[in-house]
Amino acid sequence: MKVGVTGALMVLAAWAVRADVAFGPVKNYPNLGFMMPGLARAVAEPLPMPRARAFLLTGGEALAREDRFDPYELWYGSQCCGRWRDDAGNRLILGRVARRLPAFDDDLVSRARFGVRMRDAAYEVDARERAQINEWVATFAGVPVYEPEALTLNRFALDEVLVYPCGQAGTLVYAFRPRRVGNAPSFGWFAAVLHAAGAPEAAVLRATFEERFLAALALPSRLQKESGVEAAEVSVSRAGEKAHDQPNHPVRVEARRSVENYDDWWFAETDGFIILSDVHTEVGTSLIRELKETLPALRRAYERLVPPLTREPEVALLRLFAERDDYVRYVGEAHAWSSGMWMPARRELVLYQQANREAMMQIVRHEAFHQYLSHATCMLGAAPWVNEGHACLFEHARVDNKGRVTLPEDPERAPVLLENLETAVALLPFLLQADYEAFYDGTPAGRRLKYAMAWGLAYYLHKGVPLERDPPHARVLDEYLASLAVSQDMQAATQLAFAGVEMEAFQAAFREFWLRRRDEALRVDPLE
Repeated sequence: MKVGVTGALMVLAAWAVRADVAFGPVKNYPNLGFMMPGLARAVAEPLPMPRARAFLLTGGEALAREDRFDPYELWYGSQCCGRWRDDAGNRLILGRVARRLPAFDDDLVSRARFGVRMRDAAYEVDARERAQINEWVATFAGVPVYEPEALTLNRFALDEVLVYPCGQAGTLVYAFRPRRVGNAPSFGWFAAVLHAAGAPEAAVLRATFEERFLAALALPSRLQKESGVEAAEVSVSRAGEKAHDQPNHPVRVEARRSVENYDDWWFAETDGFIILSDVHTEVGTSLIRELKETLPALRRAYERLVPPLTREPEVALLRLFAERDDYVRYVGEAHAWSSGMWMPARRELVLYQQANREAMMQIVRHEAFHQYLSHATCMLGAAPWVNEGHACLFEHARVDNKGRVTLPEDPERAPVLLENLETAVALLPFLLQADYEAFYDGTPAGRRLKYAMAWGLAYYLHKGVPLERDPPHARVLDEYLASLAVSQDMQAATQLAFAGVEMEAFQAAFREFWLRRRDEALRVDPLE
């Protein structure tokens, strides 16, 4: 049979789409209750934590913070079952049609208020009401969709299938209801959204998805129901060790749920922390043991040197990527230069695995202080000389097997400070007044000096000032935190903290310490 040039090109195009959007073997998903194929050569893309905005609550003597969120982000996180991306850039998103997006008069709401509204029966989707299903799908899909078409497809596993015409090229939107078996509870509806990379031919893309995904959905046997694709909990707890604190803290609950349908992600928990990662679990076990022994001890040390303004219980989230490319995709190209960072809006400390374990732990210790200080100051933040200074102070901290933390000199920043000591002393007032834009601005050499100065100032305040006889600057850090709580302005707090300090005398004392009293400071333990 002869095939014309046009026909050959159409055949090649069809095969190209089928090759670009491919599905792997069918696997069971215990948390969903059914079996499905995943995108071939795909990795999981867990949802980030919802973006939070802190509100300070008045009343009482202590500050209190309430995080509030976009209701849509909270809702989407509660309905999304999984997201996957293959190496061609195609993305599959799966959602459970359970609750409609609640209506609020305010743009931002607390988790508690959102939870109360979500439990209202009025927002439960009735599986028999097509209008409610259509509303849910239109809200979840994130692209314009229109009146659906009912399909007769895979009646062995699916009772109903709807395909929604979509206003975005290369995107497919479906809803499906798995078949109820015997007296088992009804599954309800699920939705699948496929975003194909490039510009695939619509009819071929649809045929591929219906044949390779929807037609392949299946119900597990009784023996298969309990095992399959789900995140593992990595535990390194010793026999008889007590469980971690606050097991139902909302950060823990949301973090666990965000990875529950991925077998290439795992989670681990310890006091005050939950860790999510796609690092190979054998490597992860060793890493988690170190983090588990290190992070709670470091937090106690953070609290000792920089006491929190509030005693509200916090759970800190650390997300560790195995690959740098996935880290960059998560934090954004603007931060591609970084090796790890604290993302305040997401309330996440994010980093990627590095070959040098000590270098990675150094980043953890630095960024974990930023995370702690954000929580400790009710998300008010603190001036760079406090924040970056203490983060640098803890980079080389050591934690022994009894949880005791020691703070040695920084082997990289101490030489930079000493080589530029006269310049650093002269610039000390400018460091104290600097905002973050000024602190991070300038040449690489200039930033290195500013980091060295900030570290040197924190080191001096905690290990040098105790050697002096009741100097007027002995309580500047305590005064700073007290002033921050009142003024709620990081730079105004610096001015208030140093109001009773003669700057030239402070500069002279700082210079004297670094020239003559370093050795004495080695014996000072500010954490005693």
